[in-house]
Amino acid sequence: MISQQKTLMEKFKQKIGIFDSGIGGFSILHEIMGKVPSVEIDYISDDAFAPYGEKSDSEIIERSSFITEMLLNRGCSLIVVACNSATAAAIAGLREEHESIPFVGVEPYINVLNHHPGIRKAAVITTELTGNSVKFNELKKKIDPASRIQHISMPGLAAIVEDILDSGLKEEYRIHLTRELEPLKDLNLSHLILGCTHYPLIAGLIQDELNVVTVSPGPHVANRVFDLLSSPQGNYCSNFSFMCTTTMRWELRTREYLNSLLKYSSAEQDS
Repeated sequence: MISQQKTLMEKFKQKIGIFDSGIGGFSILHEIMGKVPSVEIDYISDDAFAPYGEKSDSEIIERSSFITEMLLNRGCSLIVVACNSATAAAIAGLREEHESIPFVGVEPYINVLNHHPGIRKAAVITTELTGNSVKFNELKKKIDPASRIQHISMPGLAAIVEDILDSGLKEEYRIHLTRELEPLKDLNLSHLILGCTHYPLIAGLIQDELNVVTVSPGPHVANRVFDLLSSPQGNYCSNFSFMCTTTMRWELRTREYLNSLLKYSSAEQDS
């Protein structure tokens, strides 16, 4: 009986590894922490190699493999690639390299078309690397063969998000944001699909600028993680382990810290 209880306890002590080129993946982390109980979480922010959206596929593949090894060495049994660019470039190779490890990637939630038929007009915004990737273009062609959703690459938006979250919403950053979103203002959109994990962190600001409903993949990624774990139960995580590759030092961060970074996100996002 004691042995059986021990086995159950070990079963429920699962560990998730999450990585992104920066703190953009916090939008995914937040959803996971609110959905999946009784797990440990390691998050790596690869600032030393950021931004992924400006790197070549081969560079991202090599770096993603390196970061994955770090997380596996920490005892992670499931890896979330919390970056659209890294998902597009590297996740297929990671799955081949580590066949016994489940990987969950992040893709723009173009499938919103099949769940919200009343959408009047929608667009998806991505980094340039994601927008040029074979994976993204195949996904869009499969789900949106009639090209109902317009695609726009936003070369500077992820960096603007990092600036805002690092230093606050200074006037210069608001001006940069307004300028970056300018090409979207005449499209008369009802919904905007956020195709980079950085973007949901300022979804509220984007909604105010464009008067749209934003659509994020975060809840769906969290549901997928929940489904892959072994009967998760217990209390939700109150903290997570964080490492930035510029310091290579692990620190304990709290849910309160994470929530403080979400002050520019939308309280109510369409999912």
